[in-house]
Amino acid sequence: MLWLEMSRDETHGGGSWGFGQCLWSPARKTNGTRWAFWESMLDVEAGDSILHLRGKGIDAAFVGLSVAAADGFATEDRPPAPGDWGYADTFYRVPLQEFTPLAPLLLLREIFTRRETELRTYFLNNRTAAEKERLFFVIQAGRLQCLNGAYLSQVSIALARLLLDQPVYTQQQTHNFLKEVGTGQQLKTLMSRLGQTEFADRVRKNYGLRCCFPDCDVAERGFLRGAHIARWSDAPDLRGRISNGLCLCLMHDQAFERGMFTIDLEYRIWIDADKANRSPWAQTYLHPYHKRQLRQGKIPPSEEALLRHWERTSCYPT
Repeated sequence: MLWLEMSRDETHGGGSWGFGQCLWSPARKTNGTRWAFWESMLDVEAGDSILHLRGKGIDAAFVGLSVAAADGFATEDRPPAPGDWGYADTFYRVPLQEFTPLAPLLLLREIFTRRETELRTYFLNNRTAAEKERLFFVIQAGRLQCLNGAYLSQVSIALARLLLDQPVYTQQQTHNFLKEVGTGQQLKTLMSRLGQTEFADRVRKNYGLRCCFPDCDVAERGFLRGAHIARWSDAPDLRGRISNGLCLCLMHDQAFERGMFTIDLEYRIWIDADKANRSPWAQTYLHPYHKRQLRQGKIPPSEEALLRHWERTSCYPT
């Protein structure tokens, strides 16, 4: 998941609440009502990526990337310098890690100019969508501009491509918190990560958000993996194909990765007895399912992907 933080406060809370160290907001407005772009913080999960937007007007730019160190939560702890938000008794907070400045920066005005037609279309389509996204930008007075108060918004894969898949523009202004990091490489890494996240979500949905190992009742997203059959790095030609994925719980995912079992061409579980016998867990929870039928999704595993898994793990159905 990718989130966009739009921060214009240079202090940003101070101390461990400072910029690049956490996301935070008050839990309520002064009148006690909620604000959707603050509530978004409770949807952030550990490991999600954060894209940071700073500055106003012509100086607005994407300046860095970070990773959520924990799920978002509500707290009565207070930032050292809450500024205009000092009235609040409760705050939302997401601790961050691995903050990486972008150098050169990505100027928002250049992106709006280059992608104006596509971004206008994206905004207008979102207005009529059944499930609307909370976008950080609007069309106002005929122009694309940031939505005032849109502190934290989710960025879809499609929107990320519009914003980030383009030439890098430089900014003349110097920021003292920046160091030389190749923006192009950072964005390439981010887009690859988002692509893998999108793949995992599609695989989980293909199997109805349930582990596909027979009789396994794990059906919670946080305990399910959209696992590659043929590894992402080993099979670039199979990347993004749902037929190269299995929805497995954490334990069955690890057992599959280690070659304790595989899937034959009739979509049956095939246990590697030598490997499984080394594990008391596998003896109890894998052995009884030898030649049992895989719980299939709408799109079954591809033969090519399965063959590559057999070769990599030396687990060959006979």
